[in-house]
Amino acid sequence: MTEQQKARRAEAARENGAKSRGPVSDIGKYISSLNSISTGEHLDLRKEELPECIALLSTDCRVAYLRLYQKHTRQFQPQSECQHTMLRHMCVELFQLERTISLETQFRQHGVDDTLRSYDGISDTELQMFSYERGLQKEKLWRSLQREKKAHQAAYTNYIKLYKLIQRDFPLVPAEPINQEPDANLLVDPLPPPEVVAEIIEHAERAKNEPSYELPHWVAEVLLNTELMAEIAPAYDLSELLEKLTAPLVPLAA
Repeated sequence: MTEQQKARRAEAARENGAKSRGPVSDIGKYISSLNSISTGEHLDLRKEELPECIALLSTDCRVAYLRLYQKHTRQFQPQSECQHTMLRHMCVELFQLERTISLETQFRQHGVDDTLRSYDGISDTELQMFSYERGLQKEKLWRSLQREKKAHQAAYTNYIKLYKLIQRDFPLVPAEPINQEPDANLLVDPLPPPEVVAEIIEHAERAKNEPSYELPHWVAEVLLNTELMAEIAPAYDLSELLEKLTAPLVPLAA
């Protein structure tokens, strides 16, 4: 090739490169879609404060749930956000199954304790027999607990099957980055919802206007927690009210 032919070919390559609209194959498009994530330019679009489903009650142990979630993550190793969603649902169902079993155990222990208070010096066999007899009076409760256990067991099994189908029929190459920060945030105690905050302020206002009004204990605890009040009601003036809270109360944890 002459120098003139080489120059024309190079110029044509530059022109064609300028007309490029990006990758064509599915894998190429997926890799290209990760650019904004790897650079962090649009990372705020992927941020979440809480996971897509929440299974915890205020009385539940968040640490126990997160341990269950971590065990499932190590066992199933989700490769995409879709698989991760299925894994969350699996954890929810298993956690609620364990909660139901714990409730059943507590109810049965309550029956044993009642029997011990009613009868002295009975054998373990008689204790179980009398406790079971008392439990029959709460037949609806036991049947309800059994239905819940079966429902959670079935749901957990179905989610595992669905997870395996997604993993087998829709593999992602390369694996999609997964954001686990929302699940880790469950370890932090949640703030009171707006309606509870409004109720607290309503009690506080009434206490300001009515000197004889006695604040509910739980409201007084929240009001005495200065760090919590600074988060949920930063503009609310507590100076006048705090002088009236003379009862010895233990503030809530921040």
